[in-house]
Amino acid sequence: MKKNDIILIAIAVLILMPLILLFLNSKNGDKALVKSDGRTIDVLDLSVDGTYRYENKYGFNIVEVKDKNVRVIDADCPGHDCINKGFIKRNNESVICLPHHFEVIISSDNEEYDVVVQ
Repeated sequence: MKKNDIILIAIAVLILMPLILLFLNSKNGDKALVKSDGRTIDVLDLSVDGTYRYENKYGFNIVEVKDKNVRVIDADCPGHDCINKGFIKRNNESVICLPHHFEVIISSDNEEYDVVVQ
């Protein structure tokens, strides 16, 4: 390998390492905020398994909580990107259904912040 190759690999490792550490250190949430048109319409406890149906003027979404994970299992939107996202469980992860103005966001009561910006 040439000197430039080694330098390029070292730079790539230095750039990717903080991202990997951030992902590995992220904590699992204990609740899911269900929002429609930007308003919180429900808060789901991730320790209680269940299936929940939400309807608004744009359509419906069915959300499943299972083993402290949450996902959208059915929706009448085109594309089904929200269904294809699969399970989420880490703080601030989300499933978004743009056609229905619907989202599910993982949250926790004991979130830790690195920085507070005003």
